[in-house]
Amino acid sequence: MIPCYFLFTVTTVKSSRQVIDALNAEGPDIDIILTEFDLQMTKGMKLLKYIMRNNELRRIPVIMMSAQDEVSIVVKCLRLGAADYLVKPLRTNELLNLWTHMWRRRREG
Repeated sequence: MIPCYFLFTVTTVKSSRQVIDALNAEGPDIDIILTEFDLQMTKGMKLLKYIMRNNELRRIPVIMMSAQDEVSIVVKCLRLGAADYLVKPLRTNELLNLWTHMWRRRREG
């Protein structure tokens, strides 16, 4: 088997405003969004709704992550358009496999 390596750039942001600025500036070049689902549930849900309302951005898979594993929260995120929901702590191989799957799906579709 021939090893396969991926080269990608990671953009990190700390606030909702920075997320929106990054999406507006880099939207066409973003392959996947990995975001924290905050304890108050408002910021994560608002971000997901913002992305799903925008025709250009909604093509980007959004992966929500949180230490909360309540079924109602997971279902709500998925219904709002999240591609997946990961429960923390995350394993590196889990993230790599997910990213690889999303990247292939986007390239094929």
